[in-house]
Order: sequence, then C-alpha cells, then structure tokens
Amino acid sequence: MGKVFTAQEFVDKCRWLTTIPNTYHSENGTWCTLHNGKWWMDCVVSIKGLLWGFVGDIHKERGGATYLSNGVADFGANEGIDYCTDKSQDFSNLIPGEYLCMKGTKYSHAGVYLGNGKVFECTTGWGANRNIISDIDKYGNRIYNGTKNVAKWTWHGKLKYIEYDGSSYSDRVRELQHVLNQQYGCGLVEDGSFGPLTTKACLNNYLYLGKKAPIHVGWMQTRLIAKGYSCGPCGVDNSFGYDTRNALLRFQKDHGLVQDAYCGSETSKKLVE
Repeated sequence: MGKVFTAQEFVDKCRWLTTIPNTYHSENGTWCTLHNGKWWMDCVVSIKGLLWGFVGDIHKERGGATYLSNGVADFGANEGIDYCTDKSQDFSNLIPGEYLCMKGTKYSHAGVYLGNGKVFECTTGWGANRNIISDIDKYGNRIYNGTKNVAKWTWHGKLKYIEYDGSSYSDRVRELQHVLNQQYGCGLVEDGSFGPLTTKACLNNYLYLGKKAPIHVGWMQTRLIAKGYSCGPCGVDNSFGYDTRNALLRFQKDHGLVQDAYCGSETSKKLVE
C-alpha cells in the first residue's frame, strides 16, 4: 500500500482544516457533511477525512472524501495509535505529522503534531467547538491561549498511512520559510527555494544560546532530533538551553561546519538537507 501523504503534506492539510468553516459534530453518519456553511467533523473524523480525500469541495458528497478509500481503515480516536509504528509515551521526541491520542485514560481524543510545539485537533475543549491549533508541552499537556486542559495526550506514533521520511528538500525549505515569516515577519515567498532572501533572513535572525524565538528554536530542535541529535529530556521545548546548544555543536562538528553554536544560514542549509 502506498502512502497517502508525506508528513509535510499531512501537516499542511491539517493546518488548512483550521482555516475553513467547520464545527465539532460527532453524530453517527454526519462525518464531513456540510450544514449551514460549516463542515461537520470530530477529532478523529477530521484526520480520517483528510486521509479519505476530503478537500472541502461543496459540490461533492462529504467534501470529496470516500469512506475507507486509500486503504485507510475506520478507527476510533484512541484506536488510531494501533495503526501507528514507533509508538511512545515520551513527548520529547515528537516528529511533525505524528498521531496523538489519550489511550489509557477515560478520554477519547486524537490530534496531529504539527511541529514547533503545536498540535492540530478538533475539540469542544476551551469552548472552541472546531478545528484549532493548540500547544503541547514535554509532559503531553494540552494548552490553548495559555490555559491547560484537564485531558492530556498519552501516546504518539507514526501513522502507517504517512511517509515520514519522504518530505522533499523543497518541503523542508518551505517549512523554514514559513517559520521565519511567523517568527520575524520576514515576508518571504514560501517557494521551497533556499535563495538569497532566505539566506539573508537566516543571517539576520540567527539563533544562539538563550535567544527568545520560540517558533524558530522549536523548528531547529525538531530538525536536530529528526537528524538524530537529542536536545535533552525536554525535547522540543522551544527554548535554546545548554542541551540544545550541545546538540547543535555535535551537528556542526559532524557536518564540517564552524562549531560556534550559532544557527545561521549555513547550519540552516544543512538542517534542511
């Protein structure tokens, strides 16, 4: 069976779902249907809907999604982890595109890790009643607008329908450009090309020990971990501490870079390779 999306494509699709009119609705049979201009979906339906082909087309039944298509099973929120590999309860090693759930608790819920400490979820929590982007900490806690929810994530894993090692070079550059735009307002065209403007943005906004740039630092930590360099027990915590500095120094040494613990243009180029 082929993969439905690369991890980056899956992350982009989840982000897109938060931008279209939608509302939380879990009644049987109503998945991915359009009512009064809003798409009805719940936490796991929003994820399965994408995997089944949902594109938000108002002229197609269920927005283009077809039940059980693309070889994707119908699973419950917590049961989704059974369709994952590399399952873990350690939230210091999250990879973008991974599945999150609350198996082992009285709650049933699912989400997708987006990278940089962000999670996609369709939830009634915090009174949202729609698809949102929330935060996650190193303990699996769910946080939205600074408020922690009583229900926390307990497991994460790599969905067998997603290609986690197949994101292209341009996908990774595009992610960096998006991060630079979010963190600093660089105004980069997110075209996936590491050209002069992206190089300049990395030079002007380089990272160093103690720098307060959580989105950018989280991106660097995510890429270091993906390359096999642990940032310490806290994992992606969006904070440039000594564990992250040591990981960056090891990465620079192994890749023939100047070992200065600064993440500028040359180190960023290596991180997206």
